[in-house]
Amino acid sequence: MARFSLYLVCGLVLGAVLVNAVSQDPGYLLVTWGDWQVETSVWLALSAVTFSLVVLWFILRVLRTTLRVPRALRRWLGLRSARGAQRRADKGFAAFFEGHWDVAEKALKKGGAPDEQTLLHPLYAALAAARRGESARALALLEQAETEGSAPASLITLARAECHLKAGATDAAERSLEQLSASERKTPRAKALRAEVAHRQRDWQQLIELLADVRRAGTAPDEQIDVWERESWIALLSEADDAASTAVSVWKRAPESLKAPGQPLWPALLQILQQDAQTDALQKVLQERLLQHCESVTIDAMNGLSDKQLLKMKKALQCWRDEDSEGGCHAALARIARIEGDAETEAALWGEAHARHPSASHAAGWADCLRHQGKESEASALEAKALAALRWQYSESPKARRASGPVR
Repeated sequence: MARFSLYLVCGLVLGAVLVNAVSQDPGYLLVTWGDWQVETSVWLALSAVTFSLVVLWFILRVLRTTLRVPRALRRWLGLRSARGAQRRADKGFAAFFEGHWDVAEKALKKGGAPDEQTLLHPLYAALAAARRGESARALALLEQAETEGSAPASLITLARAECHLKAGATDAAERSLEQLSASERKTPRAKALRAEVAHRQRDWQQLIELLADVRRAGTAPDEQIDVWERESWIALLSEADDAASTAVSVWKRAPESLKAPGQPLWPALLQILQQDAQTDALQKVLQERLLQHCESVTIDAMNGLSDKQLLKMKKALQCWRDEDSEGGCHAALARIARIEGDAETEAALWGEAHARHPSASHAAGWADCLRHQGKESEASALEAKALAALRWQYSESPKARRASGPVR
């Protein structure tokens, strides 16, 4: 209220001063234009000019408001266009995720004007074409995106490498990946593509170095990584068959998951050591293996050991007697008892091995033990019984039944 009063007082004072100045000296203004002549006071002329400026400002404001309507209309239409482009992009990405490559490619290629598209549009359109087996068109789309600069060069390079891999062009994929910088080659996607290239080129050492990071990043299925890991370590082991020490070194560096029972890495190592007749290395690795696992392939590998080396395995074998469901551990201990000259223990162990698993090999070993003790009749009866069991198993096998024809 006080401010309003101050403005009112100032306005009244200014008005009074202006009226006084007009009354004392109104001034004189003459304007001529051709035959026209206008005479007026200075104050009236200033008032007319001021009024004209106010009217001109008002007209300009009306015109600006009128012209703004089409602009707002264009902006509204552009908003609808952007929304449509966004819906097409969402449809394309959803189709790509579902595996509908043709729908994804069409939707992403119609994503809107270039300024309305994101850097993912050309990449996923090209990848969708590659998934359909049309690598040439996929590479053409990536070339166009690179020319237009609509996506970063590193992403285009990764997509191009993936398209080459889909087409089976491993060398071209490798050349594409080599164009990446050192930091770009360390990205999870780049490492996954490099791992696939290494697997196809059988570069096992490079593949092993990349698998840990690929598994950690989750850029490849675990089942595929497991297959790659198993193939690479088996290949490295087979390539080291010229030296037992190299094979053992590869075995020690292998992951623990590949050393578990049932995995092919342990039998592959034993085969290499047996072929090279490296009995010292074989005895050492067998003794270390028995500290954790006892498998039939381990027991069978002991047949290649000398008597002196086999005696060193006795303590390790005795730890597995209670868990010896296949009888192989008792059979190995029976052979050790033969070396030690303990005939009674040897016979008992062969009997226990045959009782746990009545196989032909156990029956033959037990029969040899009995014959060595002078029990020829018992050995012959045991061999006859084992031979009858083998004949029965053969006659009951599906292959034997098919060879003999239908049963009447």
